[in-house]
Amino acid sequence: MSNIMEFSITIKNENGEKIVVKKGSREVPFVEEIDAKGFRDAFDDYETAVLELTKETRDAVTAEYFEEASKKKLQNAQESE
Repeated sequence: MSNIMEFSITIKNENGEKIVVKKGSREVPFVEEIDAKGFRDAFDDYETAVLELTKETRDAVTAEYFEEASKKKLQNAQESE
């Protein structure tokens, strides 16, 4: 039986409004799996899940953040013409 780890990143503007929110989740080993696999193997599974989850979520939030910034910059340029 695995547990689920959830990871969330929120970027807010100066007014506290959320402009980008990304969430992800991964299964992580729990007691039964640690007992069955052994600590080192179970820890490796846990560590891999954490690293993949945080990288995937960071990459997604960064891409969306700069996409939003690009849209805003383009909008500002069009308004000033």
